[in-house]
Amino acid sequence: MENMEKAAETYAKTLFPALKTASPIALPDMQNAMLDATPDCIKVLALDGTLLMMNRAGCQALNVPQHTGFGMPWLSLLPPEVHEEGERALKKAARGEKARFQGKSRVEDGFMYWDNILIPQIAASGNTATILCVSRDITQTTTLRLKLEHALERERMLTQEMHHRIGNLFAVVNGLVTLSEEEASHPDATESATHILKRKLCALARVSSLARHAKGDDPLQAEAMDLHGILQAVLQPYGTRCALHGAPISVAKNEVTRFSLIFHELATNSMKYGALSSCHGLVSLEWAQEDHHLRFKWKETGGPPVSAPPHAVGFGSGLLGRLISSAKGEVTKDWQPKGLIVTLCFPHQPTLPSAERVSSEAL
Repeated sequence: MENMEKAAETYAKTLFPALKTASPIALPDMQNAMLDATPDCIKVLALDGTLLMMNRAGCQALNVPQHTGFGMPWLSLLPPEVHEEGERALKKAARGEKARFQGKSRVEDGFMYWDNILIPQIAASGNTATILCVSRDITQTTTLRLKLEHALERERMLTQEMHHRIGNLFAVVNGLVTLSEEEASHPDATESATHILKRKLCALARVSSLARHAKGDDPLQAEAMDLHGILQAVLQPYGTRCALHGAPISVAKNEVTRFSLIFHELATNSMKYGALSSCHGLVSLEWAQEDHHLRFKWKETGGPPVSAPPHAVGFGSGLLGRLISSAKGEVTKDWQPKGLIVTLCFPHQPTLPSAERVSSEAL
């Protein structure tokens, strides 16, 4: 800030001897040439923000003809989103105080960012006569800062999602242990709880395969996949407690991850809080193609009593919302006393009949 203030003071003392009066500013050719040689955008403003004078760099940055005569409101040349800060700085300078704010201006390929300092020029009467505004280009540093902030936010979200998924994994495995013990204790059971659990964990591993981009000769690289097979792989760990009903529909390879994550998240939430958390709970999943949309109905019954939606939205629900939103989908949740009903709708173009299909057996 000190360097900017020194530069502004230098401009005021050496180049603008008439700044301490409110009269029109006419500079000698040499002073004009010196002003036009600096890369800083230099402006002289009236107390109401009227632009009295601006050097060449300022005219180029704000797309104003250099010999226009000026007289327009300075803030009208700036994007609306910086008007509030600019107005605040202008009023502060008019009161005789230095002010500073970061602004931006539109250019062909986006924005330029500026560090603006406003220094009041005090007349002999002690009142502010005019305001000198010096703007320095900080586009490079601001762009780098914004990229860094974006990267840090993305890293924070990824870390939060990783912790969420680890917590979900423990919850799912804990639930699968309980389910395996219940199945093994059934009179008709032919497997031990350990073998049942291993089988369910293998199915869970298949879900993990569906939720990442496979390479090489993996069947997930096929041009299209059978929706029933995808959903069956996702819900297989829960056995006969999840019933699937829908017409044969093929989905594109790039939709596999989307549907795998969405329905895995729904199943995980059900395992933690809904029907799948109860030994008698059931889930029914139906789907149908309607015009250019794919509609799903997730219906839970037999779980803990449901009276109202939760007051707070957890990370899992937020993640589910982001997944649906990124797919341009819509979701409605109906908290019925017998259980939650979730309706989902996604844009979907039916895959061409000639596309290769992968069934659940390949998974």
